Amino acid sequence: MKKKISEKKKEKRQNLLEAASLLFSQKDIHSVTISDIAQKANVAKGTFYLYFKDKYEIQDVLIMQACNRLLNHARQKLNQNDIQNFEDAVIFIIDSILNDLESDHILMKFIEKNLSFSLFSSQMQNTLDDVSLHLKDEFKQRALQNGYDIPDPDVVLYMIVDMTGSTCYNSILFNQPVPIEEFKPYLFQAIRSILRSYKKKEAELSSLPEGR
Repeated sequence: MKKKISEKKKEKRQNLLEAASLLFSQKDIHSVTISDIAQKANVAKGTFYLYFKDKYEIQDVLIMQACNRLLNHARQKLNQNDIQNFEDAVIFIIDSILNDLESDHILMKFIEKNLSFSLFSSQMQNTLDDVSLHLKDEFKQRALQNGYDIPDPDVVLYMIVDMTGSTCYNSILFNQPVPIEEFKPYLFQAIRSILRSYKKKEAELSSLPEGR
């Protein structure tokens, strides 16, 4: 009985998310009411508030889910390729995300400049799976294996992902300051510069105890 109730709750929540996603894709969020979302999801208006505080919270969840899918797709593609170099792996992830966003301008507009949501929002950890945790762990492990001494990897990863989302928004949608393919080399060089600032020198690497 409890299982059925739990499944019903998940179904209603998912129906609300799907309804909101459809409505937000058709018109501006300011034009969408909670009544519109509830009606589209075939639930009472009061039911909406059992799952979400307001329409902006449901928008945030949808943005986080979209970012999570982008990161997961990029991570899957990385795992299908034998890229051992740390910097190359990070660039591969970023390039994959940008390619997906470039092919879906509606998604780019919806996410806006919030690409880092899925990695660093506490709400993400409570509502979605652990793809973001896997990506953060993999970033840390690859950094260590390749001799990068990053005191706080989460901060550096946040900086890279957030910089990507904020700087590429206008480039993808409006070709400003230049089209995305022209902008990528500048972005990638900036990312490599950030990472290389934490690269241990060869003398430091050779002095490490064997097995580290």
